[in-house]
Amino acid sequence: MQQPAADPALLRGFTIAVVSHRRRHRVADLLERHGARIVSVQGVRAVPQADPAALSRATAACLEAPPDDVVVSSAAGFRAWLRAAPDPDRLLAALRTARPLAADARTADALRAAGLHDVLSTAAGTADGLHRHLLANRAGGRRVAVQLDTPDQAEYCGVLGACGADVVEVPTYVTEPPSDVVGVRRIVELIGRRQVDAVAWLDPVAARHILRFADDHRRLPAVVAQLGTHVPAVSRGPLAAAVLRQHSVVPATPLTPFDEETAALLARTVLGRAVHATVGNRVLEVRGHAALLDGTLYPIQQGPVEVLRILAGDPGKVLSSTDIRRRLPSVADVDDHAIEMAVSRLRRALPGLDLVQTVIRRGYRLAV
Repeated sequence: MQQPAADPALLRGFTIAVVSHRRRHRVADLLERHGARIVSVQGVRAVPQADPAALSRATAACLEAPPDDVVVSSAAGFRAWLRAAPDPDRLLAALRTARPLAADARTADALRAAGLHDVLSTAAGTADGLHRHLLANRAGGRRVAVQLDTPDQAEYCGVLGACGADVVEVPTYVTEPPSDVVGVRRIVELIGRRQVDAVAWLDPVAARHILRFADDHRRLPAVVAQLGTHVPAVSRGPLAAAVLRQHSVVPATPLTPFDEETAALLARTVLGRAVHATVGNRVLEVRGHAALLDGTLYPIQQGPVEVLRILAGDPGKVLSSTDIRRRLPSVADVDDHAIEMAVSRLRRALPGLDLVQTVIRRGYRLAV
């Protein structure tokens, strides 16, 4: 599928956190191509190592009722599955009656070498492309064995199951805590302080680990309070969504758990939260950490940009410091002087524009 050209200005002024099993996920790359500032967080590590108990259960399920389709994500994963089987020849005999689907050409060669024929692979050369093909060709009612290399691929299985397929998951990896504890602590603090504009939760294991870390460090109430209310949560698929719902967070989820669809939903989510106003004959858009005035971007700190967002929501209306504090829970416990300082910093961030006016003894307004 041909992708549209990137618009490097589309998401300027927004900060999006991407939580997955990788240090850098492809969804982060897609968002960054459109101008977003990205905070990538490895919530868990996926180690290519077979779990004997999990593979034993998957193998027994395939022998008991041979699958109609066998989906293989990698040649290494397929070989690990065979090595873990008590009787590899018997497993191969069961798989030869299925339609084999390989994520890429190298994996397809490994399946043919094992005696599986008529192997289907996609031009995309990714597990994402393979499952896109499988879902488009109505897997409902079929028994599908899926070899998984990473925890985010389990989201494909969740959608296949929801479509009526009988799915046998064959994980050829185990998960371990991430090595970058600093990154995990940082994202917990950023969410709790509302310093990101959205969070992408790309697999259930990483989501579970981040929330457990927040709970262990007494930050879970602050994180949950922000997610979904002030910081939108977007899950890649139903499994990560279920983890968030356990904490009363209801995320947005794309119809299908693919990279492009997830990135597009994140883009729509943050753009939909921007505040628009007309200042004289000029067009103002207040984004997560910046203002766009007639297409020119002005980066602004969190406190001042929140004040600008409130003023832009009521263009021309005079709002007192008390009004502003009432509408901004993050500064509800500060005094009038703090609001004055936020307005002062806002004016410095927008030099020479005279967007914010002071009305003596009354408050502030957007100059319209």
